[in-house]
Formats: sequence, structure tokens, C-alpha cells
Amino acid sequence: MIQPSKTHPPRGTGFRFLVIADSHIRPPDQEVDAYPSNAWMVERNEFIVELCNRIDASFVVHLGDIVHPLPVEASHAEAISIARGVYDDLRHPIHFVPGNHDVGDKPNALVAVPAVDEANYPVFEEAWGPASKSFDVGGCHFVIVDAQVLNSGFQREADQRTWLERDLAEASAAGHRIFLFTHYPPFVRERHENEHYDNIGEPARTWLLDLCERFSVESVFSGHVHTFLYNRHGSTDLYVAPSTGFVRPDYSEVAAVPPPLENGRDDPPKLGVFIVEVTDDGHAVQPIRSFGSRPAEVRLPVRIPTLVDQTWTSPIGVTLRHGWRQVSDFPTAGLDEFRRKRIRNDAPLLALWEARIADVRVPIADLADPAGVSRLRDLAGRGMRFTAFSGGVPDRSTIELVRSIAPDLHRWEVIAPGDRFEDVVLEISGIEVDGIRIAISPIVPIGAPGSAVHHFVSAGFDVDARDDMERLGEIDGAGLFQEAVFRVAWPAGDGDVLDRARAAAAHVGRRAVVVAELPRAGESSEFTDDDAVGNHVATIASLAEHHPGTSVFLDGFMDHDRGYYPRHGLLDRAFNPRPALYRLIEASAT
Repeated sequence: MIQPSKTHPPRGTGFRFLVIADSHIRPPDQEVDAYPSNAWMVERNEFIVELCNRIDASFVVHLGDIVHPLPVEASHAEAISIARGVYDDLRHPIHFVPGNHDVGDKPNALVAVPAVDEANYPVFEEAWGPASKSFDVGGCHFVIVDAQVLNSGFQREADQRTWLERDLAEASAAGHRIFLFTHYPPFVRERHENEHYDNIGEPARTWLLDLCERFSVESVFSGHVHTFLYNRHGSTDLYVAPSTGFVRPDYSEVAAVPPPLENGRDDPPKLGVFIVEVTDDGHAVQPIRSFGSRPAEVRLPVRIPTLVDQTWTSPIGVTLRHGWRQVSDFPTAGLDEFRRKRIRNDAPLLALWEARIADVRVPIADLADPAGVSRLRDLAGRGMRFTAFSGGVPDRSTIELVRSIAPDLHRWEVIAPGDRFEDVVLEISGIEVDGIRIAISPIVPIGAPGSAVHHFVSAGFDVDARDDMERLGEIDGAGLFQEAVFRVAWPAGDGDVLDRARAAAAHVGRRAVVVAELPRAGESSEFTDDDAVGNHVATIASLAEHHPGTSVFLDGFMDHDRGYYPRHGLLDRAFNPRPALYRLIEASAT
């Protein structure tokens, strides 16, 4: 669950809406030789309708590509008829955004697909309603924008520009919060990226983003990419919703493992919908994976009431060992034959929000460049709390970095050899970083007990080492460090481990931070027992729930499947959930 944004005043509240995208409904026998999953598009979307019907909502927005056959194809009309039958069963009002498969692609001389055509709109509007429109619910203003026609030069584009500017001005003057819906996202990674198949080109991109700034648009929801993405432009949240039908296979490029079925196209855990809760001070987005389910074979691992329930959040955070803002260069191939496309992998972020994990622990070097600082600010603005850890006695550059990011940082964890704590205190005494917590953690070796050589290290005090705590109290008599970090190695999930950590820290006037390791088998042995991982996660979450004054992190989050100490996590290397993610959700919700 994304926490509500604090950037908007409390106007319009107390309702939810649903967002779906890219259903690509087609006759079930179309192109099944190339892609067998095409035979399931109708049933997958029938399940999506069943899913939406089980959720109380004010309305649903479909972000386009309702059908797959293009308007120039003979099966387009048949696909519309099938799709209308699917959505006729929806119990909520539904609003449709035109997609490129509905009215034609945006003007693009570098692809061969038919471009947007005025002649395609009468068919779309007869079936699905106006291509551009707005409506009000609960003091909020919702606007559907036809992105396909942008940069076309059509009279329809000019008319939409005039209408949209007037519509947003009137809504803003009336004090309404504004939400926009488009098929193409304005951009997929950064504001000034080159135009490619998956974004809005210039000059329309700047025009639309300027409108968002001028009228304080709260959020823009887009589709087309078939993959979750989150960006921020000024005070506007930009979401790209997953598809309900299939994944764009080129996006499997972000994974370090071979693609799933159909060259990455049939990857059911990445399909799903958004629940959007409109709250007093913003909005909150809860992703729900559909897992490509069909009505006859529902495979959801969590009950819908649990996912809709707004009363729970994860009691624990996670250490992000793998890159959480990884950018991949896509090969120039097919849809972008002549342009490089660079995409940030937001799949781990989707899972964090799915499990409502607000606290994350990352190396401070992740935040040392402008892109890292920007991402920190974007995600902190959505309620995420970052603990940045540094290794060794902090130097001047590390201290200056902490100062510069302090407004968006929750905690600075200093990890250093125990015999250098005096040097750490000397270096950072007098540092002014108001508003963040400063924690201390010793470096400790891991490996065979009694071994003369340890190549590998971890960090954290032993919960039973009172002597170490007393020494910390002597070294840091001024209380520079408000917190002490403890390490709990699996299977030490006994019921009083957090009590012991809290008592040890309190003995010297500190709060406890506990880092609980996920199970390891050995330096070269992979731990793959998902039941054991899930049980451990559920145990730690339950303990944390009963110790709200103690910050608890799982180390780590994603599978570590190469290198040393390989082990399963909450996500696999294709960024899909392991059972432990849902054990955490169940433990958090109960």
C-alpha cells in the first residue's frame, strides 16, 4: 500500500476506484500458434471482471487496448462484441480510455503499424463512449485524455487541447482534486528521455506535463507498457498499470534469469489491477495480482478482503540487497528498431507496495548520485522510510551526503569495526542532521565457529552481549547514537529475541533495531525451503507486531541465487512472489 500523499489538501475522500489496462480481448482462436496464451485472453478478463465485482468501488477505469485486433483488421468488430459481453457483467460504472489497438498508434514514422485515424473514432465511441471526457466523484475530478491523437495535427487534437485546458482550469478553480487517465504514459523513466514506442512524444509531452504542474494534477494513470512503473513529476504521481492479459515480452530484459513462457510474454504473476483509495490527504494505490487466473481456476494466494482492508501495514521492513533502481538498456529490436529504450525496473517496488512494506534498508552509496536522490525523494513522498547504512568510519563525503539527504532520510546506520567506535564518535560528533535517527552496528564475521579465517562478514550486536552494550554506553556517553542494531541469525526466532534486544539497548538508553536474517544453508549450498522461509518470515512479523517500539528488518528481500550463501527470499529473480511474501501479508493482516 502506498501511503497517502501529503502534498494535497484534504478535499474529497472516502471512496475507491479500480484501474485496469490492456485487456487485449480477441477471438480465442486468434494467433494461438504463435502465442498459446492468446486462447485465454477472454477468460483472463472475465476473471478480472469477477475480481472487480468482489470489491466495492465507485467506478472502474480501463486504460485502453480494450481489444487486440486493430481497427483495420477484419476481426476488430468481433473482438469489440466479445469485449462488450465481458464488461457487461461488471457491476460498477466503467469508463474507457482509447488505446492504440482501439483507434490506431500515435504518429510514428519508425513503426509499420497503422497510425491513429479520424475514421476509427466513430466505432470506438459507439462501443465505449467519448474518447475524451471528464466526470466528478466525491469532490474529485477525473479526466480521460486521448493520448493517441497527440502530435497528430488532427482537428480532434486541437479540440481536445482547447477542451482539456478549459476543463482543468474550471476544476482547479472549483477546488477539485484532479486525476488524469491516458493510454501512453508521458515518460517511462525520466522527463527528458528520447521518444520511443512507450511514451508520448514532443511537443505534446511538455504540454501535458505543464498542465499537470499548472493545475496541480494529483496523479496520472497510464497503460500501454503492460508493466508496472512509478514516476513523479513535480507534485504529480505517474503510475503505469500492469496488463490484465499478457506482459510485453521485451520487458523481461530487466531480469537476470531466462524469460518465462513465450519469450517473456506469458508471465502471469505480473498481471493484475490497481485499487485506488481516495483518502483525506491524498490517495493510496494497492496492486492486486491476478496471476492470469480464469474463472474456472482461481489461484489468488491472498483473500480479497485482506487486500482491500486498509487497517494493516507490514510490521517489518526489508534490506534491499539487489538494486532497487536498476536501469536496463533494451536491445533495439522490433517495436524500437532504431532507438535505445532505457527502463528502470520497478517490479521490486510493486511487491513492496503489495505487501505494504514502508521501511527499506539500502547502502548509502545508492543515494550518492542525482538519480538516487531523486528516487529517494519520490518514494519518501509516498510514505516509504529509508534506512541508509554506511561501512567504516564515516569520512567527510559520507557525512556531507547524509546532511544533504537528511530531509528525506529516516535513519543513518553506521556500520564499523567494534574497535573503531571511538573514531566513529569523534568523526560525527556535532553533526547536524535533525529529524533522522542515527544507529550504530558492529561488523561481525560469519562462517564456521572457531575458524582462523573468515572471508564473509555481517553486522549487528548479539542480543545477549551486555558487555558490548556497556562499552557502547561508555564510548558514546553523549548519546550520539540513539539506536543500536542487533543481528538475529536464523533459526533464532524464539519468542523473546526482540525482548532481549530491546532490553539490551534500553540498558544503555538506546532503542533497538533488529535485522533478522533469512535462512542460509552454507557458503556454497542454496537454501530453497520456501516453507521454512515463510515460517521464519511469519514468526518475525508476529514478534514485531507485538514490539511496536522496535524496528525490525528482514535481510533480505529477493532471492540470492549466485555468489555466496545462495538462498530464497520473498521474490524470485524474475521479480515474482515467493510464498514468503504472502506469509508476510497474512501475518501483517491478522
